[in-house]
Amino acid sequence: MPSLTTGRPLDDDGQPIDGHALELDTDGRAAELLTESPHALASGPGSGTWSVLLDDYSDDRPEMVVWLAPDAAELPPHVHRTTEETFEALTGELTVVVEAEVHRLTAGESRTVEPGVSHFFRNDTDGFVAFRVEPPWAKTVQTQYTFFGCDHEGKFGSEGEYGEPGALHALVLSEAVSDETRIDVAPRLLQRAAWATLGRLAKRLGHRAIEERYLTDEFWRDHVEQPDR
Repeated sequence: MPSLTTGRPLDDDGQPIDGHALELDTDGRAAELLTESPHALASGPGSGTWSVLLDDYSDDRPEMVVWLAPDAAELPPHVHRTTEETFEALTGELTVVVEAEVHRLTAGESRTVEPGVSHFFRNDTDGFVAFRVEPPWAKTVQTQYTFFGCDHEGKFGSEGEYGEPGALHALVLSEAVSDETRIDVAPRLLQRAAWATLGRLAKRLGHRAIEERYLTDEFWRDHVEQPDR
């Protein structure tokens, strides 16, 4: 199947930087949805993740397409309190783990996770995986795009490299989505104590879960290589 190298970070002159590239299956459904979307392709280079919104940033539950590199970061198990979430595989084989039960989805297959059920997703393959998902609420997208943007601006990596959120930033993120999403990494009371102490310190140090400047197509067109549409 034909593929296109795209989605690379851009330097100050708007030129792609080698590495951290998305290999886009140009004949696949994910590429078709990207072409139809009015929004820019965004990326988190340090996490090996790309995404494009299919709805507006301001929608209650903006649907999106997500691509995972073979070495993409794996999110921790989490629970959505009131809203179901459906994962539809578009390219490759997406692994969705629901209550420790592994489900492998190929293109056209989907899996719905009911509220209150622990789950996470990952890429167990040597190729790129794409899937379509409607997150439980807008804050999921807003926090994701914020940590993507922070990564592009060098806030997570060291010595010019990209990276992932550290412990303090992760605390701020988990608190921001806690009304609807519970991260299953520690007992709830322990998480609350961490938010009240270390989380407060993190905010004083400048960590923010949501920054509006990252929620614009202009930012992403300036920082991520865009495929022709």
